[in-house]
Amino acid sequence: MTSTFLAGIGTKLADRWLNALLMPGLLWIALLATGLHLGQDHPFAADRLGAWLDQLAARPAAHAPGTVALAASAVLLASTGAGLLAGTLGGLVEQLWALPGDLPPASWIRAWRQRRWDTAGEQLKTAIRHAALATEDGAARTRAAQVRARQRRRARVGPARPGHTTRVGDRFALAALHAAQNNGLDDLALAWPRLWTVLSPELRTDLAAARDTYAATARLAAWGLLYCTLAAAWWPAALIGAAVLTTAAVRAFAAADVLADLIETACDLYLNDLAGRLGIPTTTPAPDTGHAITGRLRTTAPSASDRAL
Repeated sequence: MTSTFLAGIGTKLADRWLNALLMPGLLWIALLATGLHLGQDHPFAADRLGAWLDQLAARPAAHAPGTVALAASAVLLASTGAGLLAGTLGGLVEQLWALPGDLPPASWIRAWRQRRWDTAGEQLKTAIRHAALATEDGAARTRAAQVRARQRRRARVGPARPGHTTRVGDRFALAALHAAQNNGLDDLALAWPRLWTVLSPELRTDLAAARDTYAATARLAAWGLLYCTLAAAWWPAALIGAAVLTTAAVRAFAAADVLADLIETACDLYLNDLAGRLGIPTTTPAPDTGHAITGRLRTTAPSASDRAL
């Protein structure tokens, strides 16, 4: 039983290493080698690339088993290193997506998004007023379609007036606001580790999968940035990087939305379970129960000076 369990863990780790680190890293290393050989003057000279590969294959060292093994090991190490770098950058991307935008240049982006949202809101109000004044059926249907179009345009900017630099940050802020207003959890970050312990295995699995998807989206954005760096040697890499970054941006909000929905679900369904574990009465309304939970956790949580010790 133990050997089977360890073998299963080893297989999962190997799959994660292959899919998350090795294969993307190999692709990046191959593109790096291609870019360094072709350069900026002949970016699409496939014949030159083929001749270079034939020249490498014709060398006597290319047929020596030791040289081949050494070269393969070097490529694998470089690919894994690139994958680890992308993972580190992915963590930084996650933090950038959730920035509140209090300081420049993030505050400039937040102000730009707020102006877009305000403009879309004014256009929506104008469309609603025009629709209310329409008397003919044909004009009323046209004005109603314009109202729906304006609603979709404002929704693309954000579900509410932006308070962060990205829609991802706004979505997570809405989840925290939901927990505070509906469940009384004023400090979701403090309550979440305790709440996690009372969740059902199914919900924990869904949350873990959503978290992995969100992290994978951030890693994809990191790969896009790494591809853009290759443009210094081979300019078509900038096009590849831009395409990867666009794909990551499209996927990011969808992944964050699913994760935030599951967090809100956990707060809605398992608040009383956490209260029961903490010995807090659950006969009061949900906000009062959440306030009691937050108050209990704040009195038992170590202070900043204690954590420093």
